[in-house]
Amino acid sequence: MGNDNSPKRGVGRLFIAFMACASAFEAFAARMEIEWAYPDGRTVKEERTMEEKGESCFFRLPREEIAAKKAKSVAFTPDFARAKKGDAGFWVFASGECGTFSRDEGAAECNRWQTMSMYGMKMPDCTFAAIVRSLKYYFTTRVTAKAGEYRMSCVLENELASRPYEDFEIEFVRLRGKEATMGGIARAYRNYQLGRGAVKPLRERAAANPILRQAIDGVEIRIRQAWKPVPPPVAEQTPETEPPVTPYVTFERVVDIAKALKTAGVDNAELCLVGWNIGGHDGRWPQSFPAEPLLGGDEGLKKCVKAVRDMGYLIVPHGNYLDSYRIADSWDEEWLAKNVDGSLPKGSGSWGGGKSYRICPQRAYERFTSRDMWRMGSYGFKGLGYFDVVSIVPCDECHDTRHAVTRAEGAKWWGKSAALSKQIFGGFASEGVFDHFAGDLDYALYASFKDPRTMTNPMVERIAPISQLVYNGIFAQNPFTRTVNFTAQDRYWQLKLVEFGGRPSFYFYSKFKHDGKNWMGDGDLACATDEQLAKSVSIVKEGAETYSRLSRLQYEFMEEHDDLGGGIWRTTYSDGSRLYVNYTQAPAVRDGITIPAMDFALAEGVAVAPLH
Repeated sequence: MGNDNSPKRGVGRLFIAFMACASAFEAFAARMEIEWAYPDGRTVKEERTMEEKGESCFFRLPREEIAAKKAKSVAFTPDFARAKKGDAGFWVFASGECGTFSRDEGAAECNRWQTMSMYGMKMPDCTFAAIVRSLKYYFTTRVTAKAGEYRMSCVLENELASRPYEDFEIEFVRLRGKEATMGGIARAYRNYQLGRGAVKPLRERAAANPILRQAIDGVEIRIRQAWKPVPPPVAEQTPETEPPVTPYVTFERVVDIAKALKTAGVDNAELCLVGWNIGGHDGRWPQSFPAEPLLGGDEGLKKCVKAVRDMGYLIVPHGNYLDSYRIADSWDEEWLAKNVDGSLPKGSGSWGGGKSYRICPQRAYERFTSRDMWRMGSYGFKGLGYFDVVSIVPCDECHDTRHAVTRAEGAKWWGKSAALSKQIFGGFASEGVFDHFAGDLDYALYASFKDPRTMTNPMVERIAPISQLVYNGIFAQNPFTRTVNFTAQDRYWQLKLVEFGGRPSFYFYSKFKHDGKNWMGDGDLACATDEQLAKSVSIVKEGAETYSRLSRLQYEFMEEHDDLGGGIWRTTYSDGSRLYVNYTQAPAVRDGITIPAMDFALAEGVAVAPLH
């Protein structure tokens, strides 16, 4: 398939596919069913014609018309987004949740957790990728089966139906032939993002940014240094009532970790200091400074950063400017996000600093990131600066008249903070893959909290790497929470990271909650003793060696992900590389490639010139 990741080449492939799909256009009337649901329980349905332009059809509804209806929700279902039980094909949400047409009754939704503004459906006579182009923060995608009749809808709920901030527009890109696949649906959205300049290929960006290239070529090692009890015994903390901070990894011990990594032969890694700040991890946000005295204070931090950098490693800070706590020295409700009625929206729960509150995205930049990132940079940090939470939750809106923002405007303010991280540290990383950050995100700690083995909704049959099919080759991801510390987890999770094209994250003290709820799995790293440190470094080294065989694939687009049957999966990349994963206890052969039991095999594609 060659090495050309350019948008032009992808659009060319797409055009050919659409020419082949002409008959599918003729088979449908391109009509949109609109169902208005009202607070009193009434529903009203109507139909309108969609506009066809070449390979796509579009539907737009003005914001004024949506608001005037005063509906609780409005659902949009094109006449071709329908299937019957037993039909060949599938549906897929932006979350990766997908299913086939196998049930008589059921429903599944992806609501505010629309990590990308797209979804897709494959049926016997047509396949489409739906792209919500405006009023996309945050629609709901819904699949329903009634008496064996399936339909897939885009739904505007809550404030999107009652007070939309812009017109609604959705595009349906129709695919057929070789493009009528999960990969084809992802490519349609990827090409949309590339074509409008929302993202740039990682290969292009890394060629001009040696820090980014070094980070992507190596593993991530997060070190949780200090924290207070979680869940917190005191919800609204003051300096007098603050629970004690416990230091686990001092700045001097961080240097010991780096030395042990170097001795073990881990030549390239990025260290991220978590809980270096005053109060430890999630201790006093948005207050970061001074560095926690029990860890060595500001001077200890500066020495630590210099020592790690002198060994050739990247090292970055962990920050958080979405959550805040009353104990912060800058506390002021003025800069918090507000609901329509002036009340405070829910935060991210209760953590080390107590009950958390959300900061308005505009105020986060104006009052904090535009100031604090420069100070962090003065300590010598270089790498993919990590700023927590913002990319794993929907972007907040704010109704404080002093700094009111819609969700779309809030996304732009967070984009300014992300761009500043890239300017100061060399890159930007965060917790998840909400793609209002796609143009600035270099790495996501995890793409999903879900366990692919335990689907709670019978409509959902598996988790597909849809985010990776769209964004591999644009930014790096670790696929699941339980693929953190992947070489310390069971073999299933080790293979799942490989299958989904992950850049590994390792985490010293990933298990820190006092209630034992460890969403990153039971495999952990520690360094309280030299024996623990040696074992942890061996786990990192094993993972780094595995990743060294695969890291170059971060610069390729992921094109297809296929179930080859019998527990064997194949992931195909834009250079022609094919990666096979075998989840069975016996060796298997696919495409002439032998895949050992519970292992993977890589069929190399066309050699790629090194980045300069």
